[in-house]
Amino acid sequence: MAAAAGVSAITVSRALNTPDLLSKATLRRVLTAVKQLGYVPNLTAGALSSRRSRMVVAIVPTIASPMYAETLQSFTSTLSAAGYNVVLGLGGFDDRNEEQLVTTLLGRQPDGMLLVGAVHSAAARRRLAQAGIPIAEIWGDGSPDGDLQVGFSHVGAGEAVATHLMGRGYERFGIISSDDSRALERLEGFRAALGRRGHDIAFQRLVAPPSTIMEGRRSLDGLLRELPRGGAVFCSSDLLAAGLVIEARVRGLEVPRDLAVCGFGDLEIGRALEPALTTVSVDGAEMGQMAARCLIARLSGDPAPQHITVPVEIIQRATS
Repeated sequence: MAAAAGVSAITVSRALNTPDLLSKATLRRVLTAVKQLGYVPNLTAGALSSRRSRMVVAIVPTIASPMYAETLQSFTSTLSAAGYNVVLGLGGFDDRNEEQLVTTLLGRQPDGMLLVGAVHSAAARRRLAQAGIPIAEIWGDGSPDGDLQVGFSHVGAGEAVATHLMGRGYERFGIISSDDSRALERLEGFRAALGRRGHDIAFQRLVAPPSTIMEGRRSLDGLLRELPRGGAVFCSSDLLAAGLVIEARVRGLEVPRDLAVCGFGDLEIGRALEPALTTVSVDGAEMGQMAARCLIARLSGDPAPQHITVPVEIIQRATS
């Protein structure tokens, strides 16, 4: 390539790595030769020499959920603007799958990693600690041995929903929840807040993650057998809640007179639903952006906060 451009090998290296050091004319000759020869830089060799891969791994349970998709988009965009590429891994909702992905992707020598939640297997924790790279955890409320954490209390979110529904005058309650650790924490908070006021949960259904609208629709039969009319249901996602509202309307039930519903996530479908869905709002895009900024700061040698709590807000709409 140096011969094609009529320059030295060191000049080619500067053009690819420190182009500001060259004149515009010289840089143009080298880039023209790069294009003509179809040269692709060997990033692995570059990472070995610089000890930086400019790659960050993001391991999430699923991209089927709009909540995670929104977070990933802002996370990726923020890192891309800083010159980093994001490699995505789907760990599902199984700690063993996540552990295997952590091991495999650490072998790619990433500069940093993003994980969802603060609950990981002991083996995954050990490997992450040994890797010596910054680790950002999102969508959880942190753990004592965490590195960079951006999230909120799922127990607190569940408690807030229970307090809100009781404040609206409801006295009979049900819950439809995804059977994953974070959703179960919300269930725990919901149940505890009800118990402090002398209430219990008349109907509970756990569904395999990820949550879907159809699982929400399928939940209505069991709910109607166990929860008297006029009760309120907390769904662990807006998708489940939307399915429940759709099926209730199909069956001729009035929402919220016959059945009140609260979701989680403040997704677009909840805002478009008729009646519009009461829900819990968490800014997933902001969470992804803050996690990316924390990683960038640490990778640049700058301080970054170890724990950031994002706000959780009950959005009162027409279903409760």
